[in-house]
Order: sequence, then structure tokens, then C-alpha cells
Amino acid sequence: MAKKVRVAFIGAGELANIVHYPSLASFKDVEIVALCDLSEERRNATAAKFNVARTFSDYRQMLQSVKVDAVYVILPPQLLHEPVVYCLKAGLHVFTDKPPGVTPHQTRAWAGLAARHKNLTMVGFQRRYAPIMRKAREQVIKRGGAIQHAVAQYYKGYKGGLYYEGAIDILTCDAIHAVDALRWVAGGEVVDVTSDLRDQVGRGFHDLFTATVRFSNGCLGFLFGNWNCGAYRFAVEMHANRTSAFVEINKRALYHEDGNQEGEVWETRDVAGSDDMLDDFGFRAENRHFIDCIKSGRQPDSHFGDAAKSMELVEKIHRAARPEPSSVPAPPPQKASGAGRSRPRRAKSR
Repeated sequence: MAKKVRVAFIGAGELANIVHYPSLASFKDVEIVALCDLSEERRNATAAKFNVARTFSDYRQMLQSVKVDAVYVILPPQLLHEPVVYCLKAGLHVFTDKPPGVTPHQTRAWAGLAARHKNLTMVGFQRRYAPIMRKAREQVIKRGGAIQHAVAQYYKGYKGGLYYEGAIDILTCDAIHAVDALRWVAGGEVVDVTSDLRDQVGRGFHDLFTATVRFSNGCLGFLFGNWNCGAYRFAVEMHANRTSAFVEINKRALYHEDGNQEGEVWETRDVAGSDDMLDDFGFRAENRHFIDCIKSGRQPDSHFGDAAKSMELVEKIHRAARPEPSSVPAPPPQKASGAGRSRPRRAKSR
């Protein structure tokens, strides 16, 4: 496909404006031709910022009026199903952010529909596209062979309540980033899962997640997540034969061979060639991947069928969980603290 890829957006919220519109606007071979949002204020502000000629309040009207190649459906997960199905039936390529719906059943249904209509699809699990993650995994496999041991950690000092008023749980909606990263690093199919989920301080939802996952290629994976801790951190470990990489995605990676304690230090900004969060967190790379796949006609790596496997692993973690303790300890008294950040400097939200 030599011509520009014509893209339309369903959604002009915060997440779309922070990462997806600017990523696509930076590509010379992409044209954002239309956008749809229920809010006139968001429509007008986003269109002006990214030079989008046509705006709509109804996505059906937009897609019937404007010729496009692909649609970015960037909405809360409980609102994704209807517009995604509409776009797939219209024969359009579709990108959604994570999570791909609210259940594995929805994601599998999208994958089946995409196969019947020959659509290219992608879910924005952008951490697997971050340059430092890619470099670490490639180097570990090149030097040590198959990854035998993988760890994914995701921690947040989250003070809020139910996600989307209870439409979806934290593990499915947010911690799925770590679940998908674990799957991607391991590289095999899930064989067996054991897990433990906790509501740590009685907020009425699980905010602590641990799981052990055995994969078909022999890799043993560990998941750790905590939404009631002291700080933000997303980190991944990859271990192969006498080779290891410890990656903290927004900071650096430590790479080791043959017991060398010092190892190599790779700074995220150096590997990405930029300190822009679009680059070092993998947002621009994931969008570039989707556009390149459209131009070449090949299915993206994190297509709906692959994303369904991450959703299925989330479901298995839920089902395998041991019963919680009968009582929840009371939280300790909170001390006054100075100004500080409970979120990373580049946190995103819809």
C-alpha cells in the first residue's frame, strides 16, 4: 500500500489524545481523516490539535460518510463491543487499546469475526513493543536460548475505587499489561496456573495478585501485582541459560551473562533514541507496527486472536485463586506526608 493509510478514530478522550493521535500524526504515511466523540468540546479540541477535517457524534454516520482503511476504537472496555463489531463487519482494520473487551468470550468473538471478514486487528499491549523490552528479549534469547524463567511485576499506589463503577476488575482492565508481558516473554502456551488474589484492606475488590504459570515450552512464569503499595513500578525479568535481563521499562535494563555481577546497563532513553514517553514506553512503536502491518497485509503480533490468550490467562488466574483469608487486617494509621507522586510521571488514562 503506497498511498497514505486513512485512519478514523472513535474516541477523543485523554488516552487517545496523549498517545495515539500524536503517534499517528507523526507518521508521514498516515492521514487522520475523521474522528467521532459524543462530546462536542472533545471533538473540536482534538480536531483542531491534530488537523482532522471531519468530526462526528455518531460513528456509523462517520464510517458511512468517510472512506477509511482502519479505525482506532479508543473507549472504555465496556463500550468497545458494539463499535468494534460494526467496524469488523464493514471490512475495516481495527485497533483497540487494552483490555480487548470485558471477557475472553468477547475477544474470541472479535477474532472469529475478523477472520471471516479478513480484517487486520491489534490490541495496544504497548509494553511488548517498547524498544528496551524488545532489545532485552532478543539479546537473552540470542545468547542463552529459550527463556526458562520469566517474571512480570506491576505495582501501583492506587487510592481509588472500582474501575468504571465495577464494569471490569483491575486484573482484567489494567494488570493485564503484566499478564500479556509475561506471555510474550515466555513465548509458549499456558499449561497450568496457580494463583492467589487478595482484597488487602477491605475495599471490596482484589488489589493484590500473584500467579505461577507453566508454559508449554518449559518456561516457568511468575506474576506479581499490587494496587495498594507504596509506588508505581512495572518491571520484567527474563532468564535463559547463563543469561539474564532485568527491565524496568521507564528507567533502564540490566543485562548479565555468565555470572557477571556488574553486567551492562541500558538506559531506556538511549535504547529508544528519545526521552519522549511515546518512544520509551512503546506507544509510537505499537502504532508504527499496526500501520506497517496494514501496508504489508500481515496480521499484527498482538491481534485479537493473540489478545484473547492474554484474556484467557487472566480468567485462569481468577479461577485458580485460593480462597481469601476470612478476615482482613485493618490498615495502619496514615502519616502526614509532603508532596509526592502516587502515579508515574507518564501515567495514562482514558
